[in-house]
Amino acid sequence: MWTILYTEVASLADTWHVSRLEVNIRYEQDIPVVETRGECDLITSRKLKDAIDNLISTGHYKIIFDFRDMSYIDSSGFRTLLDAKTRVAQHGGEIVLISLTAPVERVFELLGLGDLIIRTASLEEAITTLQAIDCH
Repeated sequence: MWTILYTEVASLADTWHVSRLEVNIRYEQDIPVVETRGECDLITSRKLKDAIDNLISTGHYKIIFDFRDMSYIDSSGFRTLLDAKTRVAQHGGEIVLISLTAPVERVFELLGLGDLIIRTASLEEAITTLQAIDCH
């Protein structure tokens, strides 16, 4: 039931062009940096998941998420990130978050994700962290 409802609402959101999340990918030293803008919730998190799926399916197991322009994220958005972390970890990879806005930081802390997802203060630190990891 829930899957059907989610699918129907997501389909309507696409039809009506009401996506509130933009996802762009750029590369820094061969590491993908996923830049997001807007709101990540139950409906829009699908766009983030699709970008992550594409990266993982093409062999990218080290991913940086830049949330400087993310105005809102709910638990479904963080669930998408935890799923990504699990999937890249199967290949020895890791994800790193940078530039969390205050609203995103608040949800991150409320969900107690500090021990589960690496967060760094800068892009350079994220790159250094991921370059030290040997993926297979």
